Amino acid sequence: MPHELPPDLGDALQFSTEDLDVEFKRSLPLRENIGKAKLAKEICALANHGGGWIVLGREDDGSYPVAIPTEIIDVDQDQVNQIAAAYLQPAPHCTVSKQQPEGVGFAVPVIWVPPCGTSPVCAKKNGPNDERGRTQGVTKGIHYTRKAGPVSAPIESPNEWQDVIRRCVLSDKASLLGALSTMIEQPRPTPETEKESVFEADFEHTVRRWKEEAQEQPYEVDLTNCFVGYGFHLVDAEPVTIDKITECLRQRPHDARGGHVFFESNYNTPYRPFVIEVAGHDGLEVHVNTVDFDHRAVWRLSEGLSGTEVISYWEDTAWIKDAVEHRSSLTWERGQHIWIAQQISYANSFLAMVNHIADYFHFTGDVRIRVLFSGLSGRNLRSTNIGVYYSMDYRARQNTKQVDFVLKASDLAAETRSSAIASIIQPMNKLTQGPAVNAESVVRSLRAN
Repeated sequence: MPHELPPDLGDALQFSTEDLDVEFKRSLPLRENIGKAKLAKEICALANHGGGWIVLGREDDGSYPVAIPTEIIDVDQDQVNQIAAAYLQPAPHCTVSKQQPEGVGFAVPVIWVPPCGTSPVCAKKNGPNDERGRTQGVTKGIHYTRKAGPVSAPIESPNEWQDVIRRCVLSDKASLLGALSTMIEQPRPTPETEKESVFEADFEHTVRRWKEEAQEQPYEVDLTNCFVGYGFHLVDAEPVTIDKITECLRQRPHDARGGHVFFESNYNTPYRPFVIEVAGHDGLEVHVNTVDFDHRAVWRLSEGLSGTEVISYWEDTAWIKDAVEHRSSLTWERGQHIWIAQQISYANSFLAMVNHIADYFHFTGDVRIRVLFSGLSGRNLRSTNIGVYYSMDYRARQNTKQVDFVLKASDLAAETRSSAIASIIQPMNKLTQGPAVNAESVVRSLRAN
């Protein structure tokens, strides 16, 4: 079963009562077989239901005990996944994090159970027998799901099976489509036309200007190496005027302002654009790569409707470092981490802006996307959310990753954008061997943030 990017596990504490996708357990004796079998049953049921949370150290009515039960103090992700592997087939890969509820003097273990993949989850061995010889926890060969109550119980009726099978088919379909897309689109050659050479020239020009200015302006990390370049080209679009581009930028919608405002312009600030000619085409440019900016950017948007923006990693800013270290005893080293949720947010903002540009100019054809991640070597996956951690040191050893693909303008719409975001993030994330980023995990991440 593939690993998936978990949601913010702190979300589980927002539920005041149990639900079909939320199970509270005051305690479980996880060093004993009875406790292991009972946990395996809940994991199996939640996976077949479509994923959900298990909150340990919480009463069924949503309250918390005076002190955390000693049986669950040392619960960790390896222990939970070993239990799943021992009792279930296929075994879901769960994520475990310690979360401290508001007003409670201790942190509780929260377990995220991902949805089942292309096969429903089944118990592969029995739990222990009680004094009367009855099987406790899970029974070999039984598929469990969540039912009204809420309770975790065997799947029995055709309607219950229909829901599970539908999820498996959709997962299999997504995997198959992803594989087919990879075979079809790698490589999807881009014709070497004059317009494409302009896109290449714009991208190379913007990256070169970024590096030149980074050498002149000191920063905590080496910005000549550490940056992300986002580029797009509306293939075969008719050229437009600088005035039209300016008006397009002024009318950007709200969703193109989230995360990071790509191609930001303001005529009364350092974001005032100026005109530069590259490869025989004029374009607007903004350069805010100076000591006055914690988060830096250089962008270009040309008359041929191609654009590039190079930015520093938000993870490298003093703002992030100060925010993490102010809220906790943790340290945050600038230039050392990749925050996947933030990268997803940025990719979403970039594609939202490209979608706005395509809509503004009534463009419906192919859109070329390029994203260049630089300065990856040595960075590990990390979240700024307190209590959320990775069970392993997922660290990149390759320094750069360039992603190129072509999609239809219609794929940029908000309701279909998640697959394109995953196509940007996962190739970079794969270098760390971290939990896979797919369309579903992108949707969860954007909702959580």
